[in-house]
Amino acid sequence: MRDEDWLVYNKMSKDNDDDSNDDDESELVRISSKLQEIDPTFVSKSEAVQLTPEPPKVRPLTAEDYRIAIGIERFRCPEVLFQPGMIGIDQAGIDEMVSISLRRLMEDESVKERLCQSILVTGGSSLFPGMIPRLESGIRQYRPYLAPLKLVGAADPILDAWRGAAAFAASSKFGKQTFSLADYGEHGENLFHRYNIVYSL
Repeated sequence: MRDEDWLVYNKMSKDNDDDSNDDDESELVRISSKLQEIDPTFVSKSEAVQLTPEPPKVRPLTAEDYRIAIGIERFRCPEVLFQPGMIGIDQAGIDEMVSISLRRLMEDESVKERLCQSILVTGGSSLFPGMIPRLESGIRQYRPYLAPLKLVGAADPILDAWRGAAAFAASSKFGKQTFSLADYGEHGENLFHRYNIVYSL
């Protein structure tokens, strides 16, 4: 048969394609059922395709699947206390805040000198390795050259601040050294500037 004849035959039989396909399918079903009568374990090709599960897509595990790489970020976390600008907070770090507090405290330099020789570092953040030396070097930048400075770590950094506040609240002079919310509402933060709290424990 020539190609031209095949094309003509194909074009003529296009209308009957559906019928012939249906006939073929029904013939396959009939033969498959006969084969199953003879051999009950027989499975037709179409059923085999449906019954065969798709093999799972498995790839070998790599280090990226179970390992988290931690770079310098873990060391930079405590540095946020000194440089809040690293996370977009526009305020002073704790070393600068200590120096600001010392500047605003009193005009008497002898008192400042005494305070600078007994700065207590407390709180859970003080437990970071190297925290006290880092804080000391930061405060020294704001102090006069060769000015004395001594930082002391608390014995129990997590609870010492609470214990100190509890002892202060239990002292007999606590009522005289505090002011009420009504006083604060009347005078505002200016009340702090002229109010001297004396540590009396």
